[in-house]
Amino acid sequence: MHDLIQLMCKEIVLDEDRWDPRKRSRLWRHNDILQVLNKPKRVERVEALSLDMSQVSRIIQLCPKVFEEMDNLRLLRFYCLDDSHIPTKNPTKLHLPQQGLEYLPNTLRLLHWDRYPSASLPSNFCPENMVYLKMPGSSLTQLWEGDNVPLVNLKVCDLRRSEELIKIMDLSGVPNLEELYLGGCSSLVEIPSSLQLCRKLTKIIVSDCINLCGFPSDLRLTSLEEVGLERCPRITQLPKLPSTVKTLYMYSSGIKQVTAACIGHLTRLRKLYVGGVLESLPCEIGFLINCLEVLSIWGGGPKLISIPDTICNITGLVWLLCHSCKNLESLPNGIGRLKRLKTLYLAGCSKIRSLPSDIGGLTSLECLVLTGCCSITSLPESICDLESLKWLSL
Repeated sequence: MHDLIQLMCKEIVLDEDRWDPRKRSRLWRHNDILQVLNKPKRVERVEALSLDMSQVSRIIQLCPKVFEEMDNLRLLRFYCLDDSHIPTKNPTKLHLPQQGLEYLPNTLRLLHWDRYPSASLPSNFCPENMVYLKMPGSSLTQLWEGDNVPLVNLKVCDLRRSEELIKIMDLSGVPNLEELYLGGCSSLVEIPSSLQLCRKLTKIIVSDCINLCGFPSDLRLTSLEEVGLERCPRITQLPKLPSTVKTLYMYSSGIKQVTAACIGHLTRLRKLYVGGVLESLPCEIGFLINCLEVLSIWGGGPKLISIPDTICNITGLVWLLCHSCKNLESLPNGIGRLKRLKTLYLAGCSKIRSLPSDIGGLTSLECLVLTGCCSITSLPESICDLESLKWLSL
């Protein structure tokens, strides 16, 4: 039904003018778009331009003022159908002169440009209407020159894998920001403290920002639900987080200690991913009794030799993963109390000598992975009581 409605809507747009794409309100067919881009004329009717770059077989040379005659343009998309692994070093098919674009319409509400080839957006662009900004794999070093740029309507900013990005805008002028994605921005050094003014922020992802060392110490934003700090080796302290956080990624970061003050109050936390140089987990992790469903520990430092017994209080835990925790010596006794646990993954935990005798109490356990647990020489008899077990890997 959805496809049928979409087809019908496209036919309605085509009926606006069958011969001249400049007289249509929306353009999505690549031949029509190339015709408009290659021969810029007055195109007042065009409100949306969406080009799947996978359909383009040749390089397109854009002139600096290509959008100057599109005063009503509200949506501009140059995208790859699968942008999940956009290679930033891959040459883009859209070329701009060295000075970049000289104009973008101030009417834009959505700008999605994969592998944007210039260092910044036009200095005369006033993005006060912008709601959605997505420019993954870009050549941006900064969005705009100067900080006083009005972004009062911006809700989503996605600059992932923009490896040359060295700074982001002052966030005090972005009061409605809800999602901020900066993963893979390897030249980024600092997130401005004005992030604390984004009261509507629900997600911030800075994973793989290998040079990021400046990060706000207080993120007690009352709408925040997801924080991604994984593979940020220069972030050494976990910021103060609000109790609203549901997902926290921080494996392979520089964080060695997770204190009770950091996570004991996160009463809505459902997924916790830790590891890297982490030395220990606090006993207060047991305070997450009514919320935590996934605990994933990747690696861990040389002092991570045990998991607090209080983890056995988290009766809602569904997935416990300890991957390549090479110094982990044992699992806590009482693990059999985790009646909802479905997956216990211990691959590469080479110092664990035995499993707890009450492991048979895991009545919901479906998957048990012990690959690389070379110190385990026998399994407890109670393992035969795992009535739900479907997969055992030794």
